[in-house]
Parts: sequence; structure tokens; C-alpha cells
Amino acid sequence: MRYVPVFVLCVITCLSVAGPIVPTSAAAGVTRVKVVGNERLDSGTVQFYAKVPLTGDVTQPEIDEAIKNLYATSLFSRVSVRVEGNELVIRVKENPVVRSIKIVGNRVFSDKNLENDVLKMKKMSIFTEAKLKRDLSTLHALYQSRGMLGAKVSYAVRRAPHNAVDIVLNIVEGKATRIGEIRFVGNKAFSSSELRAIIYSKEHKLKEGFGLFGGSTKFFAERLVADQSILREFYTSRGFLDFRVKSVVSEVSQDLARAAVVFSVEEGKKYQFGESTVTVSDIAYSYEGIEKDLLELVLSKKGGVFDATMVNGSVARITAHLNERGNLFASVKSDYDVQGDVVNVKYSISLGHSVYIHRINILGNNRTLDNVIRRKLGIHEGDVYSTGAVRQSRKRLADMDFFETVDVETQKISDSLVDLNFRVKERGTGSFDIGAGFSSESGLVGKISVRERNAFGAGKMVAFDLSRSMTSLSGTLDLVTPNVLDSDVAFGVGVFYSQQGSPSSSGGTLGGLLSSSEGSFSSTNAGLSTRLSCNLTDSVAASLQYYYKYHSIHNIGESASIYIKEQEGRHFDSAVGYSLVYSSLDSTYKPSTGVFAKVSQLFSGIGGNLHYVKTEASSAHFFPVFRRIHNDIVLKVRPSFGYVFAYSGETVKIGQRFFVGNSEIRGFAASGIGPRDRNTKESLGGKLFYGLTTQLDFPIGLPEHLGIRGSVFADVASLSRLDSGVGGYDTSDLPRLSIGFGFSWKSPFGPVRIDFGFPIVKEKFDIKDRIRISTDAGI
Repeated sequence: MRYVPVFVLCVITCLSVAGPIVPTSAAAGVTRVKVVGNERLDSGTVQFYAKVPLTGDVTQPEIDEAIKNLYATSLFSRVSVRVEGNELVIRVKENPVVRSIKIVGNRVFSDKNLENDVLKMKKMSIFTEAKLKRDLSTLHALYQSRGMLGAKVSYAVRRAPHNAVDIVLNIVEGKATRIGEIRFVGNKAFSSSELRAIIYSKEHKLKEGFGLFGGSTKFFAERLVADQSILREFYTSRGFLDFRVKSVVSEVSQDLARAAVVFSVEEGKKYQFGESTVTVSDIAYSYEGIEKDLLELVLSKKGGVFDATMVNGSVARITAHLNERGNLFASVKSDYDVQGDVVNVKYSISLGHSVYIHRINILGNNRTLDNVIRRKLGIHEGDVYSTGAVRQSRKRLADMDFFETVDVETQKISDSLVDLNFRVKERGTGSFDIGAGFSSESGLVGKISVRERNAFGAGKMVAFDLSRSMTSLSGTLDLVTPNVLDSDVAFGVGVFYSQQGSPSSSGGTLGGLLSSSEGSFSSTNAGLSTRLSCNLTDSVAASLQYYYKYHSIHNIGESASIYIKEQEGRHFDSAVGYSLVYSSLDSTYKPSTGVFAKVSQLFSGIGGNLHYVKTEASSAHFFPVFRRIHNDIVLKVRPSFGYVFAYSGETVKIGQRFFVGNSEIRGFAASGIGPRDRNTKESLGGKLFYGLTTQLDFPIGLPEHLGIRGSVFADVASLSRLDSGVGGYDTSDLPRLSIGFGFSWKSPFGPVRIDFGFPIVKEKFDIKDRIRISTDAGI
């Protein structure tokens, strides 16, 4: 009891100091808000960030909430709010602004990469110690993930005028920690060397340190995670379904220079495939026998070694097949039923409901007509949605070469309806070219070309070409109209004219085909052609053509070959023909895989005074090779063949023969091989030719946008046979061979090639020409 007076005295004292007890509404009557300490922000902005009413009856919880909200903006380092009379006073101290960020000592990562992709603190942003420490932690973790375990990051914050700061980040990267040893524990079926060969991480040895695997010897924690996935895939694809990586232990040396990695694995039992079954839960919505058909898509065979990748591949194949059929929402799940050392795989399938195309929208075509685009689509409104048909339709539009890009968006309308939005970006389809060049056969050459591939946006093609050289003049005019009478057939008509004169009397052509003007001749060709063409399938096109041509050989020099003189006169060639084209190329202009093949025949003698049959066939095969070195190395193999014969007691005239040279076998002149007059050295052409071009195209290290690539090649060709029993000319069935290299350039004026060819197998009467400049057509 003796302490009671003391306690009462303390209570009285506290009450006298604190004054009367105030309820939570003690701040009633606040009529004015005053902000103190703000420099960059105006008072209204500070009040706005408080997010509570600051006048009238202001309670203590509201004041606390205002303080909390102001701190949450990270704009202030100190905040206090109190009532002084009828004023609510907000005192703040603003956080400084980051004026500059300087990074020192970084070599592995550039300043730009670190500032844009790693650091959250930016120039002119609000500086806080918390933000800075988060960025330091991120930087340290980044270097650790790149194998630089000894990397250190320090900083300095320097005050600047106007409440700003300059930040300096000092990075000491140090050397990368290398993997000195990789060990495996628990492996029995495969040796440690076999396992080391398949994982990404490699031991640091001389050949790996300076070779292709130098980066793989760095100690990356992320890479070790990928290594575990590789090991799991390796084992489960070889029968070990229960395989697991128990642990990965890393032992780092004290100087952080080297690390030893130990993988502890548990292989488990080796299994075989048992029965595979397919069960469709909603089979009532499909056709009878679907389970049997889907079972044929399963890759695994009973009795084979269990392979998880085969199961995943089977799931992918079944899903793709169902999507093609319109079951867009089909789901395929695989379950394992393990019986001893046998794994039975059960594929459970839910077809879902079929999805139909509600509307097809064409977007972005400002010039090309809608109906031109829709004709190319392999799908229509109301069709069952098929991923394969959509993919093929997109490819058809891209192959038109009217558009820079073609994108397809599937927009869900309901559970059973989707809209397809084909969005295109049009490119220029017209061209006007004026060029000049030099030909070893014709000297200076000038050319004018006008071409429009999408005239009036209707998909019509109009082309006009005119060329003039020192010895020749030629011109063509072509018009192709697609979808005649609203069909899939295209109609083309063209006229042509060419005149080949004698070279000047000062000497023969540089190619050496003619020794002088007295040994030369002139020729004139003129006529018209018509053709009908259509696509039989997505890969096969066919065409029928007819042409009527006037052909004249005249102005024959006195010392010309007797085989030329016997051709003098006028001929009228009336011929019908056909052609078949197959293409599976991934790109028409820069193919890397696929086949392009063409077969054509002409039958002359339907009117006119010439009677012959001419057959030609060629193909081009493209293969991507050496993918591990570069993914843009392509091998092209192009065989070709031609044969012509006359009937009705006639001989094959010079205008219908084949002439083979640098277009077929580089290293030789134009018309450089084949039958040749022994005296005048004139090329006489031949009835039979064949050839084979093998070419490897590859990048040469220059920036891709320059469009320059290198090539090495080997060409084989032969030309022989004449309808003449008279001697006086040289001919040979010997296959000629040349090798060489070249460069292609996708120039602003069109694709250009320059080739350097070197004949290896040749005849004495052949004419060589080691340099060829030409356009590069890709195929």
C-alpha cells in the first residue's frame, strides 16, 4: 500500500503534461493544408498522392494512411503529418533524382545491355537505397550465372546539385570459373565418358578451352539444370523409364578458378514397349474405325526398347492429325501401365467438338482485290477448321510474291466458330529497269525491261523486254490473265521478235565462235504464242501452249560453214506443246530445301514447213547441309536433259538444235561445247544434251543485309549428234567437266552472279571462257 501514493502522483503528472484525452476525431476543423519541404513536386501533387481527405474531420487513422501512401510512392525519404491549429502540415523530404549512371569495369556485358535489360534504376528516375541494393543483387547474380563466381560489385553515390545524385557502379569481373572435372556416380548402363559427351557442360582441357567448346567449360548453374534434362531424355529414350538425377554437387576451389561437378544418378530398370492402345472418349462424334486409324500413327512397336521420345512423338502426330481434320480442341494424353519390365502405353483421346470457319477477313490489301486473294485460299467460309489448310493457304499467298508479309490470326467467335484474319502487307510489284552490260559474245549490251506482276490489283502480269547489242536486237511483250472465266486456268499471250546480225568486220566475237564477218550469218525470228496453265495440285502445275514462228537464215558469209549455208532460207514453225512442273521448294527466290522439276515437249508440224519433236527435262534439288557449322549452307544438284528429232524425211534445223555453254557448264564460252565446224570454228548445235550441276552456296561472313554469298561448284555437260553424214566438223560424246567458285549478290538492280570456272575435262575444239557474269535466278 505504500506505493499507492507514488502511483497516483505519476498518473496526475502524466495527465497534466498530455492534457485532456482526445478522441480519434480530434483533428476536426482542419480548413487548410500546408506542404513543407517539397522542391520538385507542387503541393497539389503531394496532396493527391496522400489519397485521403485532408480537410474537415481528419482522424488519426486517416493521417496514418496518408503517411503510408506517401511513402509508397518512393518519392520521399521522410514524411510527417500533424495538425497545427486549423492547418494540416505535411512535411516531406524528397528522394533525389538519378542524374547519371556510370558503369566501370564491365567487359562481358556492355553498358547498353546492363542499363536497358538488367538495371531497374534508370536515369531521371527516383533514387532509393532499396532500388540500388536490388540492382546490385541482380548484377551479382547475373555474373554468378555466367560462371564468374569471384565477381564483385561495389558502388558510390555522389550528391549533385538540385537534389540529384550520380551513381557509379564498379564491377570487378575476375576470371570465369572453369569446370575442371565432371564425375558421375551410380551409372552402370553407360560409362561416364558417354554421359560427359552428351551434356552441355564440358571439362576444361586444352582442346576445349581453345576450341568449339570453350564457352561450355565455364561453370554455369543454369547449364547444369539443362544437363539434368539432357540426361533424363537420354536415359528415358533408351528404356530407363525410372531414371532420375538424385543430386548435383559442385565443389569449387578456394581461388574460385576451378570447379568439380558430381552428378549422382539412379538408372533404374530397363523396360520394353508392350501393347499400345488408343481410346476415344467421345467416339460418337466421329467415324467408325477412328481408333484403329489413330493407332497407326503410334511410332512405337511391341518388343522394342522403351523410348519416351517416341511416346511424345506419337502424341504430337495424333494431335496434328486431329487438328487437320478440324478437331481443334482435341486433347491426347498418354499413360503408362508398367507390368514387370514391360510398359503398356494407353493413349486417351478427347476429340472435342469440331470448329467451323465463320468468316474469312482480308486485311491490309490496299491494292490487290479481295477476290484475287480469296481464289488462292484453300479454305472457305463454312468449312471445318483445319490447321493444314490454313498453313497451306498462307503459303499460297506468300508464293504470289505480292506481299512482304502474310500473317494469319484465328479469332474465336464461339466454342464452334472462328474467324480467320489474313493480314497482308503489300510490296511493289512493278519494275522499270534500264541496264547496260558486256557480253563476251555480243559486246556491249543495253536492255530495257518493264514488268508489272499485279496489274490493276487483279493479279494480271504484263511484261515488256527490249535488248540491243552490237549484233542483235530482240523484244518480247507478254500478258497473262489468271482465273479466266472465273476458273483456275490462266491464259497467256505473247509476241516476240529477234534479229541476230553479223559481228563487225574488224574481227570475230570475243567468244571465238566466228572467225570473221565473212564466216557469219544473220537470223530473224518473229511470232506469237498462247498458253493455258493451271495448278493440278498444290505442288503440280500443267500448261498447254501453241506458237507460230517465222524463222529466217540469211546474209551468210562466203566462207561460212557449209552446215550453215545449207540452213539458208525461210521456215515457218507451227507447234503445240505441254509442260509439267512440280515444286516442293520452301522459297521460290531463295530455296534451301525441296525439289523443282520440269518436263516439256513440243510437237511441230501442225501447219508450217518444219516437222520435229523436242523434249526437255530438268530438276533442281536443294539440301541444307552442315547445320552444325551454319544453318544457311545449301547444296544444289541440278540434272538436265534434252533431245530433238525430225520426222517426215526432214533434218533438224539449226534453230531447233540445242546449244550448250556457260549457262550449263561454267568455264566454257557460250556455245562452247558440242559439234563445231573444223574450218570456221562455228558452233553447229546438237540434237542430244545432258548436264549436271552441283553447287554449294554458303555465307562468307559479310553482314546479311549486303546479300553476298559464296559458292563452289562442279559442272558436267555433253552435247552431240547432227543430222549430217558429211564430214568436216568435230564432235564428241565425251562428258566435259569443270570446277570453280563464284559469288552471288542480291543487288538493288536485281540478283547478280559472277563465276570463275576452270575446265578439267575438255576437247581440243571446245572454247573456254573462265569468267561468267549473269543474273542469279535461284532455281
